[in-house]
Amino acid sequence: MYLRNCWYVAGHAEEATVKPLGRIFLDEPVVIFRTETGTLVAMDDRCPHRLAPLHKGTVCGEQIRCPYHGLRFSPAGMCSATPSGDRPPARARLKTYPLVERHEMLWIWMGEASLADASLIPDFSRLTEDDADWLSGYLYVRGNYQLAVDNLLDLSHIEFLHPMLASPIARAHSQLEQEGDTVHFTSTLPDDKPLALALTMNPRLAPHGKTVMRERWEVPSLVFLSVEYYSATGDWYIPSGHFLTPETATTTHYFLRSGQTVDKYNAQMTEAFKSGSLHIFATEDIPMIEAQQKNIGAIDLMDHHPAILRTDAAAVRARRVLSRRIKEENSPVYTAVEAQQGQ
Repeated sequence: MYLRNCWYVAGHAEEATVKPLGRIFLDEPVVIFRTETGTLVAMDDRCPHRLAPLHKGTVCGEQIRCPYHGLRFSPAGMCSATPSGDRPPARARLKTYPLVERHEMLWIWMGEASLADASLIPDFSRLTEDDADWLSGYLYVRGNYQLAVDNLLDLSHIEFLHPMLASPIARAHSQLEQEGDTVHFTSTLPDDKPLALALTMNPRLAPHGKTVMRERWEVPSLVFLSVEYYSATGDWYIPSGHFLTPETATTTHYFLRSGQTVDKYNAQMTEAFKSGSLHIFATEDIPMIEAQQKNIGAIDLMDHHPAILRTDAAAVRARRVLSRRIKEENSPVYTAVEAQQGQ
């Protein structure tokens, strides 16, 4: 079960062009595109005539044309033309989704459209500031999106899953706070050595310093992470946003935005940082998440009653918040209020 009345990330802003993009979110096929005047559109990716995929079609002015029989649809999902020239039947219309561009990302509302409020999009403006060379990435995970969130919120795995990084973060001083439905988690190692990746980017770092990892989780599956190292001879700081959007119950879209702050004008360093980061996620984190998913099967991880460690605090708290929000959204009282607001 998913939380629907909230904002998910549908992609990076630069992905929305006049060339239609097809993706599945929360088991629903969606096509995303910009009209020729720049209007952002997200709608059902299935033509109501023969269910052909519209993302294989063509944007014509302010409309999208089905690749199979040429039906055209406006941004509102209304069919405006048929191949025969006849008036479109009443059923020739498509569901549309609120879609907003903000913080260099595309945000989609998969629930009741009348409840969509762009002011509810969490603040990830840090990922657009001019102190870094920003990079964007995408990974596909054959695992439940909450497993990917767990991976981010419990960084104690770094020492064991990532030999190149090898940080003993599991023994760090940690602090968990909750502000409304937002979960904050900070891990501090007052006497640590720099990560190998940090030394590669900034060789001036002293061999001993302080490492701080700050995380902020927002409903439903949005994580801001900053990794910081402070030493007598220099500092290192990497801010990043991790946006996990469920494709299905067992597959996930993973959108990443990260900043290279050492030398923002060094394109070669940024590209090396990007390829290195994506390589670590793709070859170490994702294979583990996918192996977990195979063992977990069709039920939720928590239904297996797993052992809980101190380092699981942030991940467990986030799961509890999300579970409560889903239950509230599906309660009879919420449904009645939603129906009234949708009238």
